[in-house]
Amino acid sequence: MVKTILFLFVTVFSFSQNKDQEHYIYFSGAIDIRNATVGSTPTNNKPAADLLYQFGMVGQNFEVNIGYENFKAIHFDKYSIGIGYHFPLYGYVFGKQIKTVFIPSIEPSLIGRWGAEWQCTSSHLSIGGNLSLRWFLSDKVAIEWLTNFLPRTDLCARYPEIHPSIPVISSNYLKIIYKI
Repeated sequence: MVKTILFLFVTVFSFSQNKDQEHYIYFSGAIDIRNATVGSTPTNNKPAADLLYQFGMVGQNFEVNIGYENFKAIHFDKYSIGIGYHFPLYGYVFGKQIKTVFIPSIEPSLIGRWGAEWQCTSSHLSIGGNLSLRWFLSDKVAIEWLTNFLPRTDLCARYPEIHPSIPVISSNYLKIIYKI
């Protein structure tokens, strides 16, 4: 395991170039597209807001962020800390260069549940992962497509007969980022 981690760090650092290194601080807001438009099974297929807020810092292509997700329709919230690495890419739209960044990250989380269905407030630890594509529209504004994979320990704890093992739920967010 240690050799694998060491190999990954050496590989990442050997392919990173100084001109592509990023350094900035940002705030962002995101919405789960599927739940906002058509809903999901937990919302009885009715649209509901699932919002994600983050504060992040990027230095030498490493990103650390803290986040809060609130999905009131199903009495769910999540506090998280994400750690990721930026892989700068460049694309062209109508002949204009658009900076794009691919960001894989790991995200330890604390899931909170409440309401009559839960009979009390409960908290559950989980470690998820993210895959993101971030497009810079200007020097200060970017949009991002974020896919989150979260092992839902809360569902396994509350419904062991339905979820005998921990299900991994994926969510897709459209995120707007403002660089400070």
